[in-house]
Amino acid sequence: MPSPWAAVVASLLPVPKKFHGLPGVCDIRPDSPLELHADDRRIEQAAKRWRSGLHKRLPLHRTTPPHGPKPGENAASPTIRIATDGHRTEHRDGYRLNVRPQGIELEGGSAAGCFHGLQTLTQLSIADRGQSVDSPERPIHNPSALPCCTVVDWPDFQTRGLLHDVTRGKVPTLETLELLVDRLALLKVNQLQVNIEHAFVFSFDPEICGPDDGLTPDEVRKLDNYCRERFINLVPALATFGHMGRILSRPRYRHLAEVETTKAWDRMSWSERMRGLTLDCMNPESHGLVERMWSDVLDAFSSPVVNICGDEPWDLGQGKNRGRFGSGGRGEAYLEHIRRTHAVCAARGRTTQFWSDVVRNYPHLLDRLPRDSTVLHWGYGDGADYEGTGTFVAAGLNTFVCPGTSGWKRIINAMDAAERNISTFAAAGRKHGGIGLVNTDWGDHGHFNLLTCSWHGIALGAALGWSVDHPIGDDFDERFARVVLGADDSRGVHLLRQASRVAERCETWPLLWMPLQAASRDPSLPSEDEAARAQQAAHQLRRWCQRAASTPEVDRRGLVELSLAARFSELCVDKLSLAHRAGSLARNAYDTRSDRNIWAEEVTRAADAYAECWHARNKPSGLDDVLQALSAACDDLRPE
Repeated sequence: MPSPWAAVVASLLPVPKKFHGLPGVCDIRPDSPLELHADDRRIEQAAKRWRSGLHKRLPLHRTTPPHGPKPGENAASPTIRIATDGHRTEHRDGYRLNVRPQGIELEGGSAAGCFHGLQTLTQLSIADRGQSVDSPERPIHNPSALPCCTVVDWPDFQTRGLLHDVTRGKVPTLETLELLVDRLALLKVNQLQVNIEHAFVFSFDPEICGPDDGLTPDEVRKLDNYCRERFINLVPALATFGHMGRILSRPRYRHLAEVETTKAWDRMSWSERMRGLTLDCMNPESHGLVERMWSDVLDAFSSPVVNICGDEPWDLGQGKNRGRFGSGGRGEAYLEHIRRTHAVCAARGRTTQFWSDVVRNYPHLLDRLPRDSTVLHWGYGDGADYEGTGTFVAAGLNTFVCPGTSGWKRIINAMDAAERNISTFAAAGRKHGGIGLVNTDWGDHGHFNLLTCSWHGIALGAALGWSVDHPIGDDFDERFARVVLGADDSRGVHLLRQASRVAERCETWPLLWMPLQAASRDPSLPSEDEAARAQQAAHQLRRWCQRAASTPEVDRRGLVELSLAARFSELCVDKLSLAHRAGSLARNAYDTRSDRNIWAEEVTRAADAYAECWHARNKPSGLDDVLQALSAACDDLRPE
């Protein structure tokens, strides 16, 4: 492939299955006619948004090519023809794209396939940013002049999704969720799950969650419509078994917990909140609560499929029901609760998904699960049960593989760990016949990690969900920098990866706020040399963010978040150094008194900047918990 076209392909994410570059360009104009043969108004709207977006990025709208037509060339405006034809593509969601000087032809196996082809056109329009394409007909930074080419593309997984946590700290604003949806659409993702443990304004009991603490039904309906316009299915993931700590800690519902608590939610530590409380599945009142919760949620979400979760019911059979489950034990009780919750949703015309962590321990029960349900098989460490995917497929169950972005309890996501997890699960899904890949982005312990830090893992999950053999490592980093960050070079992503390697060894967010003496005894601490290398990369990343901010189409808010994450990473390494010294000096703080005071002052300044980032994307609730943790860490280190 000639080098100019190799450069164009290097700016596409996911990489198309087939790409053939051709001479010339197609210069789309504001008056370029749309010829539509797709029976879906969403395609017309998406095509108009795309055509308009090209010219919004130009200094001036123009109706002639930049250098005028060549002698003898037809000066007519290029035509954009979009049609559905299931016989011309490899997959229902696939597409065939031809870009020629006289116009564009896009054929999709379905309306969704046409939409995915439009996302490729969007990426082609910025493919020459920051590089020279050897075509005198295509001026640099002219997004309306598309390179002539043929693209044939289709997905490997039918469902390509992301689960985004909106309940363990941050509750995104509607604007932030719409940005998330736009980015996911560009990456050809077709499902977005929002994880809800309590963060929804329930009509049957508005005291569970107010509008500052969760999503309102009106916000969900608006987001639901926004997703449908972009061929994304918005799926509620609602905890109604385990992870019900906030609801079951309320006096009105405490008696419905398998093991009751006397602690209020705001008095619980993050670890206690994460462990949560488990519903007493034998109590008829519990069944009524589940029905009321799902009734409210199903009134707001239009999705034909819902995630009933069912994961980590830690207290099941350990409290009120100890010894009451009979010979079938916990497995039978769990199965009955899943089937009962499934029936509630099925009565409203919905199919269900649920997590795999409990049922994988009871393979003899798999054939009794609802046949139209989908198992979400998850695991995040290097020891995850990847091959267990085959167990569920062999049992005749629809199966999705569910890796993660490895950002929870971290300042910067553990990028190498996420890459291993996502790529290995994608390969296992294809090997065993899984039909979907749903990547997960959790927010354990207050959801400190910033959204931009998760985007690398999110985009990687999208790419491998579309194409299991998609390149990873440096090649992916180059594409990610251009397509997602809008940067001219990928050095910042390489530095981010280097800075993230401390997170391979330890959970950097708890390290930042835990008492110094506890940190000094943590066996997972990286060596001082490892920490120093990560700190140097974080410092260089901040400098790169400053330089990259001048790039015309860069994600400036994202750069602010990356720079702040890098600053907190530097402070985390400083804390590591203090921890090592505190351990070696047997708690003699004399030699580190000045360093401790400086560290506390720097954390205080960084916390102010963090609060600004939080408010820019999220509702206010949850921020106080994070700021209090940082303040306590400062108090712990300041000299007496």
